[in-house]
Amino acid sequence: MSRHDGRHALYALVPALLATIALVAGCGVPTGADTFSEIPPDEIQFGLDATSTTTSTTSTTTTTVPEQPQTTLLETTTTIRLEPAEIYFLSRGRLQPVTIELPAGFSSDQVADKLEEGPPPDVALDTLIEDGLIVSSFESEGVLTVDLDGETFDRIPSTQQTEAIGQIVLTMIASLRLVGQVTFTLEGDPIPVKKGNGLSSEVGEPLSFDDYAILLAAPRPQSVEDPADSTVPDSASESGTTSPGTTTAP
Repeated sequence: MSRHDGRHALYALVPALLATIALVAGCGVPTGADTFSEIPPDEIQFGLDATSTTTSTTSTTTTTVPEQPQTTLLETTTTIRLEPAEIYFLSRGRLQPVTIELPAGFSSDQVADKLEEGPPPDVALDTLIEDGLIVSSFESEGVLTVDLDGETFDRIPSTQQTEAIGQIVLTMIASLRLVGQVTFTLEGDPIPVKKGNGLSSEVGEPLSFDDYAILLAAPRPQSVEDPADSTVPDSASESGTTSPGTTTAP
């Protein structure tokens, strides 16, 4: 086949090819709403018509906090029972008591502390008992032994030692229920002391309230149970008879 014949055949196919293109263009792919048709639901396969639903779940966590117990403040009142104590001080060389209150069951050491503190500032009284004079004290069978510090005791003038010893004796006997007498030691050794009448006692002699009652600023009132205030009728008076040498008033 010659070149001329081939070219001739190509030219013959061109019109046919153009006709085919025109036919395809005329038939085209339909466009627009009118070109679609609805497919019946029973013909839809693979669940393509299923509605997609998105579910949002909110998770709430509740934490229970235990309730804190309420604290209630209660006011408590403690009542301390007090008992009187008589502390003796000086007024122009005379002994005069000052009544104070101490916790019930107070000891001789507590009484000694109050005596060494001196008189209250609002009373016009003096004292010869310095702090540290009374070293210790203990009671046995109603007798209180008071041990004195030697250096402190020596600072008390000899002319005033009677009043100083009287302060201690009267204070201890009047304040302590179990004490009826007082004896003295100096740094552990028994000593004589001056009594209210100015005389010296025996070494370690127990001293009573009456030994210094003469130094009181005012006489101590006697109790109703004081033997000096009581009279015991004799048997003769009760029987209506008289003793020899006596006459009965009509």
